[in-house]
Amino acid sequence: MRVQKVAKTLFYARVSSREQKLDLQRDAARKLSVKTADIFIEKASGVRHDRPVLAKVLSELRPGDTLACYKLDRIGRSLVHITKLIADLEERGIHFRTVEDGLSTQGSTGKLILHVLGAVAQFERDLILDRTRAGLAAARKRGTRLGPPIKWSPDMAAKARNLMTKDGLNANDAAKVLGVSRRTMFRGLKAARDHDELLRTE
Repeated sequence: MRVQKVAKTLFYARVSSREQKLDLQRDAARKLSVKTADIFIEKASGVRHDRPVLAKVLSELRPGDTLACYKLDRIGRSLVHITKLIADLEERGIHFRTVEDGLSTQGSTGKLILHVLGAVAQFERDLILDRTRAGLAAARKRGTRLGPPIKWSPDMAAKARNLMTKDGLNANDAAKVLGVSRRTMFRGLKAARDHDELLRTE
């Protein structure tokens, strides 16, 4: 006689720093009667996609199981990433739910939530693409060099500030436009600020 597998709920909890408390997330897991062994805790930023604990949870889930968390932002900060993750779970026959937000992918309401999240995620992707294109066009008009990585020069600090403040690019896109890494750009901006402070004190 074949033994039927009992569906289980795995709970993913995440904090961004050691100072943050897990009490609310642990309480949420208890409300769902999740066993202690099925609670997975990770200390990492939500913007990171390379989260080993989350990867472990996803690998242990089987069809019929449920992935639960306290709030939607515990899974990730990017709606595009969250939507893809939930869609992948649905394809595997795995449910998803949050305690505080009251979201669930089960039933007709859950399907509607997936469609809405997908539409909003696509809108977010389009906005990012539009901002990047606008930033690149504005950079070309100002004569900013676009192409392979180059070394940081003193005048690039002003260009970086303009890209992020006037053109509305985020740090990653601004660094790409300048042809440097995000780390190099922030180092250059810090050096420029330190230089300005020194001039003011002389």
